[in-house]
Amino acid sequence: MKIEKIGMRTVKTAVAASLTILISQLLNLTSPFFAGIAAIIAMQSSVSESFNSARSRMYGTIVGAIIALLFSLIAPENPFFIGIGIIIIIYTCNLFGWRKSVQISTIVFLSIILNYEEGSRVNYAFYRTLDTLIGLIIGTLINYFVLPPNMEGKIKESISKMYSQVKDMLECIIWKEENVELEGLRKDLVNIEENYNILKMEIKFNLCKTDKCSNFQQVFEMFENIYNHLSIITTIEKSPYIYDINEKHLKNLYNREIPSKSEQNKEDLDLVYNYHLEKILDQLFLIDNVVNSKN
Repeated sequence: MKIEKIGMRTVKTAVAASLTILISQLLNLTSPFFAGIAAIIAMQSSVSESFNSARSRMYGTIVGAIIALLFSLIAPENPFFIGIGIIIIIYTCNLFGWRKSVQISTIVFLSIILNYEEGSRVNYAFYRTLDTLIGLIIGTLINYFVLPPNMEGKIKESISKMYSQVKDMLECIIWKEENVELEGLRKDLVNIEENYNILKMEIKFNLCKTDKCSNFQQVFEMFENIYNHLSIITTIEKSPYIYDINEKHLKNLYNREIPSKSEQNKEDLDLVYNYHLEKILDQLFLIDNVVNSKN
């Protein structure tokens, strides 16, 4: 069994939960359970996600508390009305775009409507909301101040990985004459675009200052072009003749000779192959400037 190392997000989640429960105990809060859950939920993969998560889940918590108060006045602990209340909560959260707050909102709703004491509905709802708010704030602050996730570094690492991945694919196609699967490259493209959107949110919240965003966007477009050209090349089954210009670029990129092919075997299909190969190599050389940049 492979032993995985403990990630920083895991450590920060544990610290956030422990610190939240400690503060809840010091403040004599009646239910540190909800505060701990909220702290865990607030620990997202980026600071901006933590802010957005905390905000939407706080709204969801308030919605759950209000609906629980209303339904406890109508029919407390009635299974049928509890089901209706959950439907209303989920619909409301989805309506306002708080989809990630549905779980915490329904948990707060159930805790209030099932556990309140007669005559103290408002107090119980207030303290459950306060517990959740404390957890969300502590989890978000820890994610912000304690080794915040470096999205820019993560994107650069993904770019370097994809650059090597494309080079390996070309090596398999040209030197080993093997077929390559592009599914992994497509998944990496989707993943890197998601991280880029998170980085833009970090900059919007003034949580990250970088002038690389426009460069990143250009690199993603280059990888998208490479993917499209590779998709065509992989459909060509014959081993093509490689034109001089591409041969020169391949030698510079890999520092090795390419397999020799006789010009007598040249076909029209080779023209198509070399066109797409040239485009891939051009894009790789441009990306190489970003990968090996010291800035």
